[in-house]
Amino acid sequence: MDTGLSSNRYMRGIRLHRLIKLIALLRGPSSWNAPRLAEYFDTGRRNIHRDLKILEHAGVPFYYDPDFGQGGGYRIKPEFFFPNIGLTDQACLDLAIITLITKSQAIPLLHDVSEVRDKVFSTLSRKQQDLIEIASDLFDVLSLGMAEHGHCRSAMLTIQKALLSGKQLDASYLTPHEGRPKRIRIEPRRVFLCSQAWYLVARDCADREDKLYRLARFRSIKIVDKPAGCGCEGFSLREFLGNAWTVHRGDREYHVEIRFDRRTAPLVMETKWHGTQEIEPHTDGAITFHATVSGLDEIKFWVLHWGPGATVIKPRELREEVKTLLKSCLDLYEQPAP
Repeated sequence: MDTGLSSNRYMRGIRLHRLIKLIALLRGPSSWNAPRLAEYFDTGRRNIHRDLKILEHAGVPFYYDPDFGQGGGYRIKPEFFFPNIGLTDQACLDLAIITLITKSQAIPLLHDVSEVRDKVFSTLSRKQQDLIEIASDLFDVLSLGMAEHGHCRSAMLTIQKALLSGKQLDASYLTPHEGRPKRIRIEPRRVFLCSQAWYLVARDCADREDKLYRLARFRSIKIVDKPAGCGCEGFSLREFLGNAWTVHRGDREYHVEIRFDRRTAPLVMETKWHGTQEIEPHTDGAITFHATVSGLDEIKFWVLHWGPGATVIKPRELREEVKTLLKSCLDLYEQPAP
């Protein structure tokens, strides 16, 4: 076997992949000069200039625009061979806003969407490319109070691969209520975004029960070469969560009635808080909020954040829990400030 020939083919394959990626980048909306390209591809500037020379010999119409982005950047003429995929102007605006959302703290685990945007961008007309660039400057997305997930990108990728391949996961998981991480063997069911955090529903291989895990709490996770017996077929996330206020399902269901005064009522009615909610208006401008929820641990804190604008009518258990929390807060503030 000629190892030298195999090595040369491997190196040519790497360069070809880099050239294809380079074309996609230079057709995108981001500004790329030689230093930034070298950092992106983890190579030297000499290699980048060599790649640009290859594109030039291949007839790829690129040029350097000193006014493009910060410090200038290379661009490829938009008519260069990519077919137009026929997006409407509104779809272009939607694409720009989706990219802004994923680049913000709203959905931090989906940062590759920017790369997808750049690839789609390269197929669009100059008019639509300008529309996306303008939209990116006119709209913005600030932090939505998302849980910090930047450190668990690898966990998300591992879980995705396990779900697609139907394999088990071996993980180290730390909850706020335990002093040290615990080892778990799980069969993943579903990943979902809710209540400003990413969650995984998985079956515990020890007791064969479906449980809820927060992605940010995984300390390590790896795929085990064993099939996940439970699989995803027939699993319903809606059935698993039941009537939970957000994600944590309690042991029993409660019908809740909460009265909101006339000042708070318009704010409450602006949002669909729960799938079972019903609003009963009153002549004085107040409302009574009705819902059926599984457990009270989550909804009691929702009630508290409305302050004196909300009064729990039913059930008695919820009234008592809210009252206990308020009393604890009052006792705390009656003490000297630390």
